Amino acid sequence: MMIAELFIAFAVSQSTPHIATAPSPAPATRVLQVGTLERIPYSWKETDGTWTGPAIKLWQEIAAKNGFQYELKEFTWDEMNLKMQDGSMDICATGVQITAEEDRTINFAFPFYAGGFSIAAHSREATLPRTVIARVMTFEVLIWLIFMILATGVAGSIIRIVERRGGSGQFAQPSSFVNSMWWAVSTLSTVGYGDFVPRTTTGKLVGTIWIFVSIILVAIFSATIVATLTVGRLSPYLKSLENIQTNRVGIIDRPSSRLISKKLGILPDIYANYNDAFEALDRREINGFLHPTIELKSMMIQRRDPNIYLIPTEITKGFISIGISEKLDGKIVSKINSSIIEIIESPEWIETLQTMKNNPFEG
Repeated sequence: MMIAELFIAFAVSQSTPHIATAPSPAPATRVLQVGTLERIPYSWKETDGTWTGPAIKLWQEIAAKNGFQYELKEFTWDEMNLKMQDGSMDICATGVQITAEEDRTINFAFPFYAGGFSIAAHSREATLPRTVIARVMTFEVLIWLIFMILATGVAGSIIRIVERRGGSGQFAQPSSFVNSMWWAVSTLSTVGYGDFVPRTTTGKLVGTIWIFVSIILVAIFSATIVATLTVGRLSPYLKSLENIQTNRVGIIDRPSSRLISKKLGILPDIYANYNDAFEALDRREINGFLHPTIELKSMMIQRRDPNIYLIPTEITKGFISIGISEKLDGKIVSKINSSIIEIIESPEWIETLQTMKNNPFEG
């Protein structure tokens, strides 16, 4: 009976037509949406419409290493930022300043360059009378000036009292107070006209002490002014972070620039682009232009204006990267970061960095 059942089942299976199952289609390759904008020296458009620059070349090499397919499109920063937040844009292929403000909306790949913010100033500001006066009248200079006035008053009062008690006629006149102050000032300045001099022994001792004190005071005061002017020549409007709050500073309208301005405690003049900011600097509407260092250097090279120069010390330090959407798959992000580390260690990338430090439009 069992054998018969098996035979029937086999016959039925042979009579039933075989239906082949079609293989499921392979998943389509992810086409990454990549945005960029003109942000010299990281990315810019050539005359033929193609995009180039270190950040563009970096992304192209990343894509080639990993077999990424992508579409490159141009956007403004605000458009790109919004698209990266909603996930319709995956990569921002330009130099993005890594800041806490930007980190709230997008992620960053591994940094490919180090660079903070610097200030450009106009050299003619250094020789203007109002600028010189404003620069010299610092808190340190004011303190020493007040101290010298008080010391002069004390020296004049002492010599007047000593000489009157000693019977000297020069400081016993009705105008003796004026005479004593005049003697103290002329001695302090090392002029010493000799029209009023101490006659008594005690007065001469006081005069000797005041001569030595005057030499020290004048030396310190002169050194303070020279140091102030020297620093001011290197930085015509900015001597310290405390001083920046009393000057007009321009920025380009970016979240990172606004954040740095806020940290420095300044209310900046905001401009749409480089040219507007530099023209405002040239017209003296602002005293300085605050911007990421490497971008500022590149624009100054392009403008070739000998009157505009960069203050030697960076205001802040920072890092530059490409932007990544928070919605991008973690495996893709990991591949991007691994590729960046490999690329920036290569001799070719060192040469690229050297180009960025100089003129990216030459060679």
